[in-house]
Formats: sequence, structure tokens, C-alpha cells
Amino acid sequence: MTKKSITLEVDPTIMEKNMRIIENPVEEEINKLLASVDTVPSKLVKPRPGMCVKTFTKPDNKKVFVNICLTEAIPCPRDITNEELMQILSSEDPSTYRVPMSIGEGRTEQDKSGLPTTVYDVAINPEFFKKIEKDDLFRTFFLTVVFEGLQDKYQFEIDMQKFCVLKNRKSIGTLQSHRIQIRDVQNCEEAMKPPLIEEIGDQKTSKIVEIPEPKKKEIVYRLRREPPTGEIEYLLAEFQIPATMDLKDVNLEVGEDRVVLDLEGMYNPVDFFLPCSVDQEVIDAQLNRNNDMLSVKMPVIH
Repeated sequence: MTKKSITLEVDPTIMEKNMRIIENPVEEEINKLLASVDTVPSKLVKPRPGMCVKTFTKPDNKKVFVNICLTEAIPCPRDITNEELMQILSSEDPSTYRVPMSIGEGRTEQDKSGLPTTVYDVAINPEFFKKIEKDDLFRTFFLTVVFEGLQDKYQFEIDMQKFCVLKNRKSIGTLQSHRIQIRDVQNCEEAMKPPLIEEIGDQKTSKIVEIPEPKKKEIVYRLRREPPTGEIEYLLAEFQIPATMDLKDVNLEVGEDRVVLDLEGMYNPVDFFLPCSVDQEVIDAQLNRNNDMLSVKMPVIH
């Protein structure tokens, strides 16, 4: 088994495909002009507070607040498990999971010290908010998508490792109204999916019989935090290793925020992101042959 850091090259189009950014107009006159040419029906909604996230820009270290606000006018993404999210993120097409949201314009408000600071409102569905409230993995994924969206839309850089959710405030300043386009998210997703099979050439002149490759099996695994509540001390990943698998064929790589397990043979590799950064220098991996369980203990960096 090996322990090494993995450098991830992030394709910015991944975040673009995972978001449907709905413009938040500033003036009513502009709204009327847009409505006159926009063929997609829309409505103006006033979201309610959800939670407030404080982060900082790079490299000038300026404070930025992001109000995560709620409205039923925005559809809820399809409900998936943590395992499904990990598989989607590690797949070749992460855009199969999309989170509808509305990113508003930046404005200047006062922080608790009375100093001016920039605030953005991001509106999502209340049911999805309940999920990110109680699930570390989904919250980390969602905030990453939000930060990438703000960077892409307003052309500035956010320190991804330097943010916190305010405990005593759900929003900064007065939440702004959002103009929401009324669309069927499912139909929108289906319209973007290419056909699974594409025919090429003349079927009458040739006949090709394809012999499918043997389908690889999935490795059973789970990821949990310790302790279950309060501040996380370490993450524990557990993988069910087949009894017939030799130790020399088990390749484990742990990066600061990613785990990759590859078993040589008839099994698909496991590749997923971690909800928080871990200290890869003190990873403890043990294979128990009594139950064929590989346990990987990863201390969290605070």
C-alpha cells in the first residue's frame, strides 16, 4: 500500500454544468425589458434566511459573506445518497447531478464591527437545505459549487480553505428578491443527455456482433466520522476486501481531500472526495483478515 498526495486538476466546466444560475435583476425597468424578450416564464420571489457563510478573497484577504437563503420557487435536486454523490464526483461526467440555485448580485453591507463588506445572496430549495445542514459531505460539495459559481460569475478568487458558517446569524443585511425562471429541472437534465448508443454507417452492408466485456464488480465501502457529533477528530473509511485478493494487489492512495483504492482484477476502483482535509502524513491503514475489512483512519486537519 502506498500513501501519497494526489493533485487534482479541476475542470471549470464541471461546476458550470452542476449549476443553473438564474439572474437576479437590480432594477424593475430592467426586469420589464428582460421579460419582454425572455421566452421562459419567470416570477419575482423574496427568499427567507437559511445560513450565512463567511469567507475571504485571494490574495487581498477581503471579507465576503454569502447568505444561503430559501425559496420553494427553486426546484429541489434529486435525492441521492453519500455513496452516489461520491461516485458521481469521481465519474467522467459529474454533470449528471445538478443543483438548481439563484446567485444574486453583490452589494455592500456592514459587518458586526460596522465596517463595509461585500454580501451575496444564493437561493436554494428548502428541502435541499435540510440535507446540507445535517450532512458534512453534501455541505462541503454545495459550498464548493457556490464558491466556484461566484468566482466564475464575478471574476474574483475565493480562499476555499478559509470559510466558516456563522452560528448566531442566518443572514447579513436585507435579503434581495430573485427573479426565478420557471423550468422543469428533470426535462432540462434529460435534454442534455446524449444518446447511449449512436449508429454509424449503413446497417445493410455490414453486421457487427459485439461481445461485451465482463462486468466488473463494485467494492463495498463506507465513510464515517468520529465522533459522530461535535468536532470531527478523524474520518474512517472501511472497505470490504475479497478474501481471494492478495495484499500486493491492493493499491491505496490518500491525498489531503481524496481517497483512491484500486484492486487489480475484476473490481472497479473506488475514488471519492473527503468532506474535509486530512493529515496524509499520519494515515493508519490496517487490513483485518478475520473479517476481510480494510480500515483507513484519517486524522482531520483543523
